[in-house]
Amino acid sequence: MEIQKIHIIGEEEIVILLGLLGLEGTVVKNEEDFLNEFLELIKTQSIGIIIISIPLSDDVIDFLLDYKKANRKPFIFLLPDIFQPNIEQGDIIFNKIRNALGDIVFK
Repeated sequence: MEIQKIHIIGEEEIVILLGLLGLEGTVVKNEEDFLNEFLELIKTQSIGIIIISIPLSDDVIDFLLDYKKANRKPFIFLLPDIFQPNIEQGDIIFNKIRNALGDIVFK
């Protein structure tokens, strides 16, 4: 079995912090750079997990969700901004899942 790598895409502080733990990463400054890097990383068979640490628009989040629906690998994790107030309310993917479940349960 091939060893799977973890790669971080995001803001410089988090990429450097996780880099100190030995994880590879790429600093991106905007969504366009993020999308270009993401599309390159998903072509790399050795990448098993992509950690994303950059604010993304709802359109890009929807793109990531659609990608995950169609692909098992790599695992994608959106790292929440741990410094924001009310962090539990800011998890976009969690909120989308909760809303979708609410629509299913209460129909």
